Amino acid sequence: MSIKRTLRERKFIKAYIDNHGNATKAYLVISPGITEEAAAVSGYRMLRKANISNDELMDMMGMTDAYLQEKLDEGLNATKTISVIPIPPKLGEPGSGDLPKATSKNVEYVDVDDYAVRHKYLDTALKLKNKYPTEKKDIDLKVSGELEVNNELLTKLAKLDEKDLRKLAKLSKKAHAAKE
Repeated sequence: MSIKRTLRERKFIKAYIDNHGNATKAYLVISPGITEEAAAVSGYRMLRKANISNDELMDMMGMTDAYLQEKLDEGLNATKTISVIPIPPKLGEPGSGDLPKATSKNVEYVDVDDYAVRHKYLDTALKLKNKYPTEKKDIDLKVSGELEVNNELLTKLAKLDEKDLRKLAKLSKKAHAAKE
């Protein structure tokens, strides 16, 4: 769903992208007669008023899902070039110790998998897809009685905020008191 924006907001967003995400410089582009301090405040306000999401901003900058997928594929297949000094098989008798000496004249370069870079790309992809668990909150609730806990219940409880959890605890206490 596209949000309707004023001409001024659209100009600000374009200037924001052109200035690499600098709201102060973007506001100075659309209002060149104001001071930099005023532009900083007004740029921040305009950015909030324009209500542009990160996904929308990335699409406007050319970072579409297809582009990100292409870059992700490149990163997940990353390699690095390392130098090796190959030692040919020994032509003499085994155990004689007459191996050829390694010198800079016989250095070769080999491509190997770069697992550190691949890990970073995979980590970033999982973050973009929200595949990491949400933040855990430590809340001290004291509820007595029995409660059957399963993964579905834990998932639902993790989504509740502290206020709702406290209400749930009060209801649980009332229900437990009514049973007795």
